[in-house]
Amino acid sequence: MLKSLTAPLIVGSCLLLSACSDSDNPIINPAEDTDTPVPVAPDTENVTTPESEPDAVPATPATDPEPVADPTTEPNEADTPDGTPPDVLQPPSAPGAVPDNPDTPVTETPEPPTVEQPSEPEPAAPADPVVTPAPPAVPDNEPVAGPTVPDNTPIGPDSAPGVPDTPAPAAPSDLAPAIATGADTTGSADDSPTSTESLSVRGPFLRDPNRGAGPPSVPQGLTLLLQSNDWLKFSWAPSTDDQSVEAYEVYRDGQLISTIRGDTGYEHDYRRWLSTSIIDCNYTRYANCSTENLQPIPGNSYAYSVAAVDNEGMRSARSAEVVYTFPARSQSGVDLTGYEPVFDEEFDGTSLNRNLWKTSLPWGPDRIINGELQYFANVFGPDPIDYNPFVFTGDTLKITGIATPPNLLAQANNQPYLSGVISTLDYFKMTYGYVEMNARLASGQGLLSTFYLFNQDYYKNKPEIDIVEYISHRPDKAYQTYHYYDSNRARFNSGEKHSSPTMEAVAGGVNLSDDYHRYAVLWEPGLIIWYIDDVEIQRISGVRVSDEPMNIVAQLVVGSNWIGPPDAQSIPAVLEIDYIKAWQKQP
Repeated sequence: MLKSLTAPLIVGSCLLLSACSDSDNPIINPAEDTDTPVPVAPDTENVTTPESEPDAVPATPATDPEPVADPTTEPNEADTPDGTPPDVLQPPSAPGAVPDNPDTPVTETPEPPTVEQPSEPEPAAPADPVVTPAPPAVPDNEPVAGPTVPDNTPIGPDSAPGVPDTPAPAAPSDLAPAIATGADTTGSADDSPTSTESLSVRGPFLRDPNRGAGPPSVPQGLTLLLQSNDWLKFSWAPSTDDQSVEAYEVYRDGQLISTIRGDTGYEHDYRRWLSTSIIDCNYTRYANCSTENLQPIPGNSYAYSVAAVDNEGMRSARSAEVVYTFPARSQSGVDLTGYEPVFDEEFDGTSLNRNLWKTSLPWGPDRIINGELQYFANVFGPDPIDYNPFVFTGDTLKITGIATPPNLLAQANNQPYLSGVISTLDYFKMTYGYVEMNARLASGQGLLSTFYLFNQDYYKNKPEIDIVEYISHRPDKAYQTYHYYDSNRARFNSGEKHSSPTMEAVAGGVNLSDDYHRYAVLWEPGLIIWYIDDVEIQRISGVRVSDEPMNIVAQLVVGSNWIGPPDAQSIPAVLEIDYIKAWQKQP
């Protein structure tokens, strides 16, 4: 049943963007070599999980596997000046001058683990009705963050009991059949959605000894892959040189904003080099997006061009400029016209429905990922541990995390905490649609409540949509991220991971764990829109939005490299779920 919300609903939400993790799946084998000399970076991938744990941004080249940073500090949020009406935020400031080395990684020093997959940058917030954040400010030792809703801003009308804001629950017999078509191919087939990307399958440049001396060819075919309100990702066809291309220079409105190389030792530099692509501006990975005022402003248009530089320092002419316009922020509501319910779990029984849920992840409970401290109790497993984290109240499910009793430590892989995960793997999957969870997220220290869509065939070209990731000690913040894998421009058979910046919605002082809130995503061809309490908080569009079927997953993580360990007062921890539902358009 729909719970009454005593806290206001999020309306004037804005997004703080910050470091998210690359907690990917295990790498299997290096990709086959091509004729093009491409440097081989170290295997740095881990198992994908719903936690968007930020990576540290090294100041010097790293040769070890990519570390998982501990973003334990809060983003530096833009405060609303005194006297500003609560529903109007300050306009963004103008972008600053671009430095000579605009995207030099900034060292982030993790704080002690007191405080896991999202996280942070910082612009100002929405002008009514459009959210217009200012460029993010970066505090010391902190990834970058985004705009903020002022304190005391009403977040919307309370939901009266018995008056749901979403379509009424459907009886099982009333559910339409789920549609789960489409699959991003892997292996020998080229899964590129654009012809420009197909041209980079052989590497970030082409060598032609017969070409003769001189600068590289001009980069061609600038192609938009993904776009949000204050960042975009585009690619270009690799240049050709008689020897080698060493770098690409990216210009915005005639100013150099980034130099892309494959030899810096920084993982995310190498990914950009390998795929001849850039995110402007990736505040999750590059703190200078904020410190040097490089973040694009919603509603503005910018002209982009790219030049290639070879090993002799010769520079090509710049490519023809392509103008991209960043959409203004929206606070639109959810429109499910033409959608039918395809999944409806009210959790009003006495135990989990084994026809809907698994209680484990594909890699099993004994594999520790992201430095997590919990053991997920697989109550449906062949030899279940003597603890059931799934507590039913009659109309809600409480996923409950506890300290592992001493007599269960050996069976729990010596993990200090026990918790639970539910997944529809093998029972339900969908391609496109609207998915929503009404829940009260876990409160305390060192806890991560997560709700996400995930293709759990995780050795393939799997996508992931993090609907909400909630760090318990950041009580008014919720994080959203999109991940996809490129199986051909990759060092490993599992593919090369690409992620959006991790976006942060700020609820203006409202503690999201105090009451029930609705966390949802609308996934359509070429479009993803995130919602909290029926109000849009973020969107992504573009050809790289996946068309691959995904499962529904919810879990409670207790301690990790990212969020730090819980304190004694936070245990037992509870993620309480009222319902999980899904709708799709029917043919």
